[in-house]
Amino acid sequence: MFSKVKREAETRIKNNDRRPTTPTIISSDLTITGDLVCDGEVHVDGVIEGDIRCRVLVVGANAQIHGSVQADVAKIHGHIDGILCARSIFLATTAKVIGDITHERLEIEQGAFLEGHCRHTDDPIPAEQAPSDLMLTDARKKD
Repeated sequence: MFSKVKREAETRIKNNDRRPTTPTIISSDLTITGDLVCDGEVHVDGVIEGDIRCRVLVVGANAQIHGSVQADVAKIHGHIDGILCARSIFLATTAKVIGDITHERLEIEQGAFLEGHCRHTDDPIPAEQAPSDLMLTDARKKD
């Protein structure tokens, strides 16, 4: 019974099978100074002073980001002061973006604030700058 579960886990690791994980949450009482790199989803409700690279970014209504953002999907409800590059961008009514946007798909609700240039492109995030795939390795020595 347990050996089957262990074999399935080993197979997933060997095949680098990535399952959806729990989103990383930056709460409203947290301020981070530095860059964030995540292979999954990030929810920001606090303050980040640095760059963010992730697959999905959700910026809460009271959140503030001072730095560049690279994501596959960005849902902005708060404040971003910096460059925003994403395949799909949604700016909610409460969004305030000061900086240039590079996108494949852009949706802006009435009332959102945007000061900067918007540029459409088929590949807003160059491959060498995209988040790398997670690679699991076994660091133990084999005797």
